[in-house]
Amino acid sequence: MGLYNDLNYIQSVIHSRSSDIQEKISRLRDAKTAILNEQSQLLNEIKQIQQPELHKNWMGPRSEDYHEERDSALQAMRQIGHENYDEYVSSIDSKIYLLEAQQGAISFYGNLANDAEYLLSKGEDFYDQVSHKISDLKGRLF
Repeated sequence: MGLYNDLNYIQSVIHSRSSDIQEKISRLRDAKTAILNEQSQLLNEIKQIQQPELHKNWMGPRSEDYHEERDSALQAMRQIGHENYDEYVSSIDSKIYLLEAQQGAISFYGNLANDAEYLLSKGEDFYDQVSHKISDLKGRLF
């Protein structure tokens, strides 16, 4: 029964880690969606900052100050809208890819555990193979 208990524990660890990774991926994807929506809103606001188009006769120091302030605000918003948000999305994508790679490894471990379970069901003739697979899994997981 020792191998069966070890295998059962390993399978529960694999399932738990897989669920944790899936939850993290889901939360990151939700965050990415929220950031992309926020970016879209900001880019729409950038269009609005250029409104209204000022009449050509509007000239003088107040006009120049206004144009400078509006251009400054526009540049800051463009930097945030294009560079900063893109950096956030890129960072999230990198984390998602890393977690998906970890999920792939966990899936592989699950396959190894299933193989060990199959061999365990075959009987004592496969004890050494099951023991080796369980030792291998323990080394990979812990």
